[in-house]
Amino acid sequence: MENAQRFAAQGEFDNAIAEWRKLKTGQPTDSMIYNNIGDLHLKRHAPAEAVDAYLQAAAAFRAEGSALKAIAVYRKILKVDPARYEVYRDLGDLHAERGLISNAISDYLTLAKRCMKERKTQEAEELYRTIATLTASNAEAKQQLAEFDSTSSAQGEPAMKPATTQNQAGMAVVSPTPASPSPKAPQAQKGITRLVVLKGAAKRIGEGEYIEAEAALTDLLNQVPGDPEVCRLLALLHLRRGELAVAKAEFQFLAEAAMRAKEYELAESMLGEYLKTEPTCVALLELLGRVCQQKGDRASAVAQYGKALTLLVDNPAADNPVLPAELYASIKSLDPDSPFVSRFAPVFEPTDPGQEALSVPEPAKPAQPSEQDREPPYELGVALKHTGLLNEATEEGPVAADVRARVLDAYRILAAWLKEQGRNKEAIAAMELALADSRCIGDTAVTVRYELGKLYEAEGLPDKAVQVFSTIPSFLDVSMRLQRLTGGG
Repeated sequence: MENAQRFAAQGEFDNAIAEWRKLKTGQPTDSMIYNNIGDLHLKRHAPAEAVDAYLQAAAAFRAEGSALKAIAVYRKILKVDPARYEVYRDLGDLHAERGLISNAISDYLTLAKRCMKERKTQEAEELYRTIATLTASNAEAKQQLAEFDSTSSAQGEPAMKPATTQNQAGMAVVSPTPASPSPKAPQAQKGITRLVVLKGAAKRIGEGEYIEAEAALTDLLNQVPGDPEVCRLLALLHLRRGELAVAKAEFQFLAEAAMRAKEYELAESMLGEYLKTEPTCVALLELLGRVCQQKGDRASAVAQYGKALTLLVDNPAADNPVLPAELYASIKSLDPDSPFVSRFAPVFEPTDPGQEALSVPEPAKPAQPSEQDREPPYELGVALKHTGLLNEATEEGPVAADVRARVLDAYRILAAWLKEQGRNKEAIAAMELALADSRCIGDTAVTVRYELGKLYEAEGLPDKAVQVFSTIPSFLDVSMRLQRLTGGG
């Protein structure tokens, strides 16, 4: 990697590409490798080779469940070569899988019109029927399908009609297929069928049919392990079934992942879902406050921090005695005139000389960057230092002096960064240190074990993966991973 970066800096792009290729493993972690190779091909003015590399990067991102990154790469391809219309099918599939129906329809329509222009009638018809599956109200799709059906009738050919099948969980799945057997189903239908199964599972969860919903979701996870939308529904299932400890850890993990991806509305929605059932959960109220703060909604952030602080003052948490003071400091920095400040100032900043105040973190110096701006590099520096990568930590050191440590978060941030770089062994080292930390308890320990188990699995260490996963058998898709690793499914 260092050689590749050095060659790239010197303008020796062919040599840099050769170095990146040495890092390929054939695993989804190659996504960033292919993406970097694509960027280098662009710099050497080879757009065709760049597109080929980007296509491999996008496929790898999809394989690892990173839909947003795959979408970004597909859009990059279209900037390089707007004539690569087939990419619109992949974009449509991804948007449909994520429930972004209007985006999916726009992508499918773009490709369908191109197919019509190139007289690829069968492909166009499949796309228009996919659109009709997503929404029956699209006027263009209705008009084109009427013309296709009219032409088929005039020629005496069987029209396309919906066919009902069953998936492994016994759920009915309706998909548009020809009346006579088709040698190959449309590629887009995989995404649409998944969407139908997800909607069916959500409906069954709402109706209390947990066993059937769990079977359907497990079926989907067997196809795409770690699928975030499937995991979200599993978390909802555990919540509805009353498994609050498991559900809390799952919603926290998924919300933090959405937050890192800057999908704040999704994170807010998931946390809100759990808090409907347990509105006094301090950990998720505090996390919801952070989500609101990061998306710029200061008033909502103060409201959530205030709820958490009120609960903590009445019932202090033995495992995190400094959290109340941190919440108070956050509220005061966001809104000094908040009613929560006036209410709790006597607790944290008493005017009575004989009264002992609870410790409040020192505010950042005005001339310095804000804590929010400095925190990611600081956390990365702490984690790098603790994993022995002192050279990389050095440049982060100067900003660390007056920012409180969040070592466990640092390890996880570092592990995620190392994983993206294809450095799984170092990511494992970071997560093992996190797990060994005495503060790694409760829900945090569950998520650390899950991330570590996935890293073991990716590195071909099944025994270690099983050992870690066995401690959290009900979490997200762990039961399915254990079955696969132990040969039980």
